[in-house]
Amino acid sequence: MEKTSEETMAAPSMMTYAIGAVLVVAVVAGAWYFRSKGTPNTVVETGGEQAAVMSPAPGPITALGCDQQYYNPRVGFPEYYLSVEGGDVSSANKVTCEFTTSVNGKIVSEATVSSPLTDAPARGGSTFRCTTKPMELEANIPTIVDVRISDDLGASASCSATFTFQ
Repeated sequence: MEKTSEETMAAPSMMTYAIGAVLVVAVVAGAWYFRSKGTPNTVVETGGEQAAVMSPAPGPITALGCDQQYYNPRVGFPEYYLSVEGGDVSSANKVTCEFTTSVNGKIVSEATVSSPLTDAPARGGSTFRCTTKPMELEANIPTIVDVRISDDLGASASCSATFTFQ
């Protein structure tokens, strides 16, 4: 029995379609898995759920202060890096940031970090970023993060944020 050219071409065509379908499914699954999950700048409590609120672009620096607070998880551990960014108009050279975390009024951790000030002429001063070493904190519990910042000329300020670590 002889195979016609139609029968010979049908088998490879079906194989091509099957491989193509598998590749499309793999690309879509990979894109979904590796999609950008982005970290919100600020987190606001809304009845047990978190809503991301994007911080506006920082304006001119008018005094030593915080622009934003945020955290980043340490992958695979119940630990988090706490950060604060801000600015100063003085001629100071460095800023010291004292982080205090508390849950239900009880202090659970403290850390002190120093950061150099970097000129930011477009904003009329200098900027800084303080980030702690990984801190072991409990997830899914509202945690207050208070930060007291002071520069090497004696000026000080403070800021606070509540995070529910994920």
